[in-house]
Amino acid sequence: MKIGHVAFTNLTTVVVITLVLLISTTVFASSEDAKSKVKTVFNQVETSLIALKQDNALTKIRVREVLTKVLLPEVDTRYFTYKVLNKNMSKVPDELKEQFINELSLQLISTYSNLLNKYNNEVIKIGQSSLSQSGKMAMVDISIVGKTKTNNAVVKLLLSNAKEWLFFDMEIEGISLLQTKQGEINTSFNKLGIEGTLAHLRKINQKVADD
Repeated sequence: MKIGHVAFTNLTTVVVITLVLLISTTVFASSEDAKSKVKTVFNQVETSLIALKQDNALTKIRVREVLTKVLLPEVDTRYFTYKVLNKNMSKVPDELKEQFINELSLQLISTYSNLLNKYNNEVIKIGQSSLSQSGKMAMVDISIVGKTKTNNAVVKLLLSNAKEWLFFDMEIEGISLLQTKQGEINTSFNKLGIEGTLAHLRKINQKVADD
């Protein structure tokens, strides 16, 4: 009986250790995948900005073009929009949800564009990555290093149903772009309502496009 008990205990220990190792490997791989996605996207953005800077073509419209091509396809625009709308989401009719996704996606690109159109050869460095307890959200540290100043940021990604990491927010020096936009939209809903907010977003986006 003692031998059987020892054998069972050893077997249990082996199984537990194996599971821990498998879970650790899975977490590490997922975290590294998120970090790799961020590195790939920001390397492309940085390379494009350097080229525009060298050609004296670093304009708002050209930066938006770069971000629309490189960054936007890697953003979970639906999740971003639903988080921005937050409690107002239930007020939006189904037929208007896609329009909000489109307009808020343009707003997102404009926000990132405003951050980057003054690019002056800063170096974007990718730091550590981590996962939420659920393993469905990843945070990747980045540093934007200039000659006299360094800005620290955290890129947030969500694991899609297709098991692909997609961007949905960035915190710069502790300020969340998503939460900032959420506050703006909430104020707009209270003042202008659903249709008024959508019209307001279109007006802003059209003005940006005409600049």
